[in-house]
Amino acid sequence: MEGANMGMAKVFISHATGESELARLLKEQIEADFIGLIQVFVSSDGASIVVGTTWLNDIVGKLGSADIYVALCSQDSVDRPWINIELGAALSRGKKIIPIYHTDLTVETFQRRPLSDYEGFNAHDAEGLRSLYSVFQQAIGSRMPTVDFAALASKVEEFEARYVAQKATISESTGTRSTRSVSLQLPDPRVLCVSSEQFREVVRDDLQLILSAFPDRADHEVFTTAEALQKVLETQDFDIIHVATYICSTTGDLVFSPIDPVTKRDLASKCSRMPADIFAGLVRRCGARLVVLANNETLALVVKLLPLTSVIFALEPVDFKTLAQWIQAFYTLLSAGSSPYDACKRAFALHQIPMRLYPQLNAMRQEFRQIAAVAARS
Repeated sequence: MEGANMGMAKVFISHATGESELARLLKEQIEADFIGLIQVFVSSDGASIVVGTTWLNDIVGKLGSADIYVALCSQDSVDRPWINIELGAALSRGKKIIPIYHTDLTVETFQRRPLSDYEGFNAHDAEGLRSLYSVFQQAIGSRMPTVDFAALASKVEEFEARYVAQKATISESTGTRSTRSVSLQLPDPRVLCVSSEQFREVVRDDLQLILSAFPDRADHEVFTTAEALQKVLETQDFDIIHVATYICSTTGDLVFSPIDPVTKRDLASKCSRMPADIFAGLVRRCGARLVVLANNETLALVVKLLPLTSVIFALEPVDFKTLAQWIQAFYTLLSAGSSPYDACKRAFALHQIPMRLYPQLNAMRQEFRQIAAVAARS
């Protein structure tokens, strides 16, 4: 890696919710291969619940100081408002722009300007990855690091396969406008609010709004271990579970030990996690009809929950002040007798916050079978 006049370069990777796994894969690989001479900022680092209310300032600041702007392009990301806002900021600042196409979008078929005006490549193409490294190499004046680009491309393909499956589950859930399970009222629901020690102060006001809406039926627990949450869910029943803690975007695990806000790595020597499969099973056991996820980087967990219950989460980053407005509206409407479906719809109309309700898959299948049976008899 030694070379004359080696400097440093900063790279900003923009991506949609659900694609953070790919963004972090590239970030970790690039920073390791260029021994820290390339600094990579992943935009989800700013959108995460960990950072709190400063995420927008963090994104704007990091994008302004970046030398190279990388856009992860899929059918989802190219239509996301924040991706286009970040792209517009990169264009206005004259950044070098590199589109990387993945999953369901290819460089050969994408024709939308201005991204299509820039030279890009398919993420699972080893030669395309090599060309990306060449840009970095030239930016810092170094030699090309020794990299197995075929192996890196294989990791990208593994992500794409998982992402396709996740998107198929979400698409199936959104395939109907409403279902009986979310259109019925939840009279006097019992609500469990889950947060970890690290998030106690960050989400305290939001959880208080829920407690105020259901003064006799809401329980807020600060869990420091997965074992503590498991004990509660094994012994008590709840109608709604509101989760306001860090969720691993790759595995969907609930993380109760403190994490680094940028790297998302556990800071404790002994980390405490509840695997997504275990949490999903406990949700089924306690009878919860709805899980509300305050963190938008949760697709891996959402697809585990949808066969068992309905889920509300945002496909876009939401700052804490705005999220608090939605929480107050949603839970106040629920306490006044609105169904989860109507409460979510009316809360969106009031505040235009992209918290969306995804109906339980099993409930959808049951309703379709009932409709088919009625049609067959008539």
